[in-house]
Amino acid sequence: MGDDGGGAVTRRWLESAKKVVWIGQKDARIYYFKGPNVTFGLFLPLVLYWAFALDRDIALAQVIPGLIAVAIFFGAGAIQAISLPLERRTGTLHTLLATPVTLPIVVIGKTLAGLIFGVILAAAYMVVAMLFLSFRPNIISFGLGVLLSAFCFSGFGLCLAAPFRDVPQAMPPATVVRIFIVFLSGAFAPLGDGSGIWTAIARLSPLTYSIDALYAAVAGPTSIAHSLLQWGVLFVYGLLFLGITLRVLGRQEI
Repeated sequence: MGDDGGGAVTRRWLESAKKVVWIGQKDARIYYFKGPNVTFGLFLPLVLYWAFALDRDIALAQVIPGLIAVAIFFGAGAIQAISLPLERRTGTLHTLLATPVTLPIVVIGKTLAGLIFGVILAAAYMVVAMLFLSFRPNIISFGLGVLLSAFCFSGFGLCLAAPFRDVPQAMPPATVVRIFIVFLSGAFAPLGDGSGIWTAIARLSPLTYSIDALYAAVAGPTSIAHSLLQWGVLFVYGLLFLGITLRVLGRQEI
């Protein structure tokens, strides 16, 4: 009996995992891997860097970890402000939930799509930087930082999009919040350059911990506890964002 019960649980988990992967593949194919979205994910961080570095002595090679963090930040989460409200407005999400699929499975599947896109953008930046800018990170630490950042930022994108039912409602506030966080979080300049209050606020930003984690993978962490802190904060933030998303969607009529 115990074995049968364990087998049933395993089968349920496998079925749930298959549904998560299917939803992730569907979102990746429909929303993410399109020419304009790939171009947006690759070039927007560079545009933001050039806007910030104008008339400042900030070499591109010095901010590669920050650029990669920003690429993940926008790539993993920005398209959620399109996919989730659009599916709510057209009734696609309601139809999906009418099948044997639960809301947590849908949310995790959508998170997976953003995570994959963010990781691929980060990999593209890393390969170019390693080829042309002598970028030599610790691959394991850097990969873990990228993975947890993509998970966190994909959840953040869903969290920002969850209250809205239409794309024009969701996009403006989500874009403003992201731009504010980018320039607050030390992507292109050390946090120490800001005033005390802004530095304290920046320490609440998940992007700050992503940038710190990626820089530590390049320069080496001051201690293993430093890297564990960055990774742990990103993971907890990701879970928090998914929890908020589920609560918001669960309290609204899909």
